[in-house]
Amino acid sequence: MALDLSAFQKTLVYQAHAPVPEVLEDLKVIGQLDQKAEAARKTLWISAWVVLVVGVLSLFVVGPLGLAPIVLAVGLFIVRARRRRTDLEDRRYGLVATLLQRLQVDLEKDAAVDLTLDLSPNDEVRKRVAEGTRGRWKCEDFTETWLQLQGRFADGTHLHLSMVEHLQKRSRTQRNARGKTKTKRKQKGKALMQVSLRVKAERHPGLAALDASARSAARLPPGIKLSRIRVAADRLSLRALLAHDWVVREPKPAFNPASLAMAPNKGRKPKVPVVPPGKHDASRTATMMLLSLYQVLNFSSSQHKRSDARATS
Repeated sequence: MALDLSAFQKTLVYQAHAPVPEVLEDLKVIGQLDQKAEAARKTLWISAWVVLVVGVLSLFVVGPLGLAPIVLAVGLFIVRARRRRTDLEDRRYGLVATLLQRLQVDLEKDAAVDLTLDLSPNDEVRKRVAEGTRGRWKCEDFTETWLQLQGRFADGTHLHLSMVEHLQKRSRTQRNARGKTKTKRKQKGKALMQVSLRVKAERHPGLAALDASARSAARLPPGIKLSRIRVAADRLSLRALLAHDWVVREPKPAFNPASLAMAPNKGRKPKVPVVPPGKHDASRTATMMLLSLYQVLNFSSSQHKRSDARATS
């Protein structure tokens, strides 16, 4: 097993150069650690509130002695807050596991993949890239490349998949008409996913001239925006923009006529139920980006074969 538990628990960054089955086993262990951390924080949360209620009630019975449970409750809240770092973001390691399970069939057999997975909180100080004031708001901007995945497919094509997240935290303190001071906090963000393929230029002559074809071939799930596309002689890449609250897999909505918005009735056509848009499906986005890139490669190969056939005829 490539996972070094002691090192991982210090940095919360998982790095591996190993076959897919070993990486999946490590991710399973990370998931188990996360579940234990979530259970511990939940227990602390419930215990703190129970002790706090007991302390408040004790004030009316035993007087100042009831302060002891209240102090204990405050301590439990502090311990829980400090353990926030150990409560990992499930969707990150869940996305990597889902993608590896899908890709391992097409990857080179027994070949190792290179993976860097950062599971530390996205608002750590080391990830802060800017801070200042904008109007009446105090702002902090964070940027992190939390996923880097590289591997080689059975046909020799090299894959590089990465994901970057941007987060902005804003706060504003003001005094209302009653003289009370209130602090408002907001945050917003976005995620960028990039999928790149590197090939041998001699196998795909004319690839650099297929920029327009690559744009027309790009297919993304509804709501996902194409941020950038690049095509060169030996590589091509797509970058897509996702909402900050993306999910690993968007479940299919259950049919519920009462919750569906009805499209306007045009002429005699029956009304068509319109399903409200869901959250951005990251695993589906990565899969469709990869298929779009391969469509361009296949088109380049077919053009080369047709040229060879004409030359020999």
